[in-house]
Amino acid sequence: MGFKINFNTSAKAPTPSQSYYDTKARFQSILQDKLNVSKPSASASTAAANSDNDVSASGTVDFNDLTKRSGASATMIDQALEGTNMAGLGQAFVDAEDKYGVNALFLVGLAAHESAYGSSRIAQSKQNLFGFQAYDASPFNSAKTFGTFEDGIDSVAEYLKTSYLTPGGKYYNGASIDAVNKRYATDQNWANAIKKHVQNMTGA
Repeated sequence: MGFKINFNTSAKAPTPSQSYYDTKARFQSILQDKLNVSKPSASASTAAANSDNDVSASGTVDFNDLTKRSGASATMIDQALEGTNMAGLGQAFVDAEDKYGVNALFLVGLAAHESAYGSSRIAQSKQNLFGFQAYDASPFNSAKTFGTFEDGIDSVAEYLKTSYLTPGGKYYNGASIDAVNKRYATDQNWANAIKKHVQNMTGA
């Protein structure tokens, strides 16, 4: 489930005739000689295509510093989450990164892990993608209820930034995912599980 678009089709595309290429060459000659319009370079054409498709970069997570920006766009995240119960939340994750400085792809991976991509009972009943405040003794009853998934993303990003990723914060042990794991989850494999979700989404 990476940020990839498959441009392959089962049907073979029709091959343009020679007259098409002759006409194209004459038109290009007119542009260059008469109008002084140069042919765009291959790199420029590629950049334009990537810009149109918004897939020029897949985004990254520096697991040693979760406050570093991901470089991922809302469109890329939406592509990765298509077909899941978290579909359409790309902008909320990017907004949270912009607002609080918490890597958007880490937030996506955290939500995917804690809620099974938005399908958990807590996610569905309480719009809580993160199992936020779902304590081991009474996970469903204690889990916080949010008005929307977007509200939950914003609140949890703020909480992570303030309590876990800011020196002097209540649970601060460092900005790495392993440092956050020490106080955020009793499962010591939590960090590795989130890394795998992110790697699956980004194709890294």
